Amino acid sequence: MQKKQRLFLSSFLVLAALLVSTISAGFAFAKGQSLNGAHASPPISAKPATAKLVAMHTVDMQSSPAESPKSASHHTALPFLTGVSPSVYAQRKAAAAHAKNAPVLTYGNAPTHSSSNDPNTPPTKTSFQGMADSASICPYFNGCQPPDMAIAASPQWVFQGVNTSYAVYDTSGKIQAGWPKNSQVFFGVPNPPHNCDPHGPFLSDPRALYDVNDGRFWAATLQVEGAFGIAPNCPFQTLYWIGVSQTSDPNGKWNIYAFDMSLGTTNGADYTQVGIDAHAFYFGGNMFNQPGTAYEYDEIFAANKQTMEAGKSVTAFGFSQLSVGGVLVDTVQPVQSEIPSNEGPPDGLFVNTFNMDGDPNGNDCFSSPCSGIVVWAMTRPGTANEKLMGTEVSTSNYLVPPNADQPGCSQCIETIDTRITATPVLANGTISWSIDTAVMNKTQVVPAIFWGQVTPQIANGRLKGAFLYQSGYFGFQGDQDASFGAMMPDQNGNLIMIYDTMSSSLNPSTAYAGRRATFPLGRFHDAGKFLQKGLAPTRNSRWGDYESTSYDGFSTDNIWMASQYSGSNADWATVIGETKFVKV
Repeated sequence: MQKKQRLFLSSFLVLAALLVSTISAGFAFAKGQSLNGAHASPPISAKPATAKLVAMHTVDMQSSPAESPKSASHHTALPFLTGVSPSVYAQRKAAAAHAKNAPVLTYGNAPTHSSSNDPNTPPTKTSFQGMADSASICPYFNGCQPPDMAIAASPQWVFQGVNTSYAVYDTSGKIQAGWPKNSQVFFGVPNPPHNCDPHGPFLSDPRALYDVNDGRFWAATLQVEGAFGIAPNCPFQTLYWIGVSQTSDPNGKWNIYAFDMSLGTTNGADYTQVGIDAHAFYFGGNMFNQPGTAYEYDEIFAANKQTMEAGKSVTAFGFSQLSVGGVLVDTVQPVQSEIPSNEGPPDGLFVNTFNMDGDPNGNDCFSSPCSGIVVWAMTRPGTANEKLMGTEVSTSNYLVPPNADQPGCSQCIETIDTRITATPVLANGTISWSIDTAVMNKTQVVPAIFWGQVTPQIANGRLKGAFLYQSGYFGFQGDQDASFGAMMPDQNGNLIMIYDTMSSSLNPSTAYAGRRATFPLGRFHDAGKFLQKGLAPTRNSRWGDYESTSYDGFSTDNIWMASQYSGSNADWATVIGETKFVKV
């Protein structure tokens, strides 16, 4: 965003010398070429891959039907894939509450009311209710959990996605005519063949982005049939549905694309991940075997952005089986660039922490803490001549967190593992990200957030290295949880993080914290403000799986955020807020 940050290589060289610890440089490789030239341990590798385009059409949102309200009759949990059985995962989460090697949290404050006068976290300019669970919002199961979260905001419109619907509001919170629409209607997804699944297509894990440079809205969701226990009578299918608005108005026509994620296997994609920059739209997923019992590999792709905006046929080129030091990594998140087109790097950027298969040092992330973040750079994104480079940057430790408490039950609300959950954001020369981790506060181990900013060093179109600009732990004393953080900087380097929070005396709520760029590195000023306090303990056990933020443009400099809380009916509801830093 800032013009003074235009040069990624030179912006932080002095600071890098002070902050960087061990940086392990990876190596580049081209599609169709053998891998060579490793310069340091751990080696980084991947295999070229292409996601086949299997459908392309236009959906006119003016003529596609809205949903008819229906109360939820079920609260079915969507498939939750972690690479191990549910029983093993539950054992690991229970053990995390007693982890003696959890990182130590030395402070912790409670958030204040959203209208408080605390100058460091700015008040909301606007806040309003988003979609809530119902049989019409999540029609496949007549109600489902968790919502996941997608938000994309421009100066005129707010576009929200949840499991499994999308809605458009104006910036004062008025829902527009014809919304919400379920995901099948929004993407124009056909029913599975021969009525093999009478519930229709299984769609989940929505994401949304607003492109501040081109003024377009983007949306993505996954479809799975005949895998993970979903639609067992249907032919196997694993697709990503991706849409881009034809204009800056999301109420009009959208260009819709579907890509086959299988790469000719029976492995299915989970946990939609998307990003965007001046050159391409990026997407990726965690690939599991057909039953969903074993993690196989990650895959990432880039498709030419201008081609998709024009509604033309496109090929998504990318890589699969990304590994670092022999460890197959997961949730390699594409980065969303919030930089003017003529100032950003030429490469597509991705980041991941270590998670399902542990880290290259032999740590498994649940009984022994992992560390490190990997920065990937895809040169010539969206072309057959792509190359991929990577570098690992040392960080503090992180560990799978215990589940969260709420009134009436202990460790009963999901807090996920050590993957990056929300879309990372590139602005002011750094990539902002966060994960969940266990921390030891003064009395016990609780779920908390490990957040940070990493600076890629790119020169002449090549990733030369990266360093950790800042990082820190964000959490509470007592049994209060902080989880599912989503970050967004403004053009001056100030940060907003929205997050979920709950405890034995706090219903599942959502809050946001501000961090001014002038504050000492590695800390937020405080816990910020509640965006919405929970109204009752929830009957849901799944929470997350991610929250979302959006940036509406360089001239307005507003940050939008969306998250969930527990409504008065004990089911999930969502809230959308807008804020902006002002001088103090």
